[in-house]
Amino acid sequence: MTELHSCAICHNDVPLDQDRRAVTADVCEECLHHVAAQSGVPLREFLDRMGVPVLAVNDMGQVTMANKAVLAMLGKDPTQVEGFNRGDVFECAYARLPEGCGKTVHCSGCAIRRAVSETFTTGRSLSKVPAYLNRDAATQFLQLGLLISTEKLWGMVLLRIDYIGPQPAPRDGVENH
Repeated sequence: MTELHSCAICHNDVPLDQDRRAVTADVCEECLHHVAAQSGVPLREFLDRMGVPVLAVNDMGQVTMANKAVLAMLGKDPTQVEGFNRGDVFECAYARLPEGCGKTVHCSGCAIRRAVSETFTTGRSLSKVPAYLNRDAATQFLQLGLLISTEKLWGMVLLRIDYIGPQPAPRDGVENH
């Protein structure tokens, strides 16, 4: 029997389809169609109604839109997020290096970068991929553990962030992205 849930937008019962739609599985096909056709809910409102932290990322790795949940999680407003690279938005320690986000030796192992790129390339959704974000706070190095999901929709990748919490600092200089 197919598991049903309530659509995050219209609240009708719909089948859960996380294998195909890792980010918008909580939204029915009709609501997705309305957003795509721009005859229903505007994209920003659609993302806000999802109620979970979601960013829309373009093929260059820049955030094109962020919903209220992710802005609250980051403690930022849209002007501090939209138009910026992922690493800058999340305050990745390596994005601050002269090469910038996506161009340092550390970036090749970044789970966030790899997941977004894979979804852009293959169109395949990824669900709850473990990712570790190294942040360089003002007084200490901090590693945050995340679960991320990606889905390609409307020419962009939706990136859902499920915050887990601080992780122990890497041992012996080994970093885990």
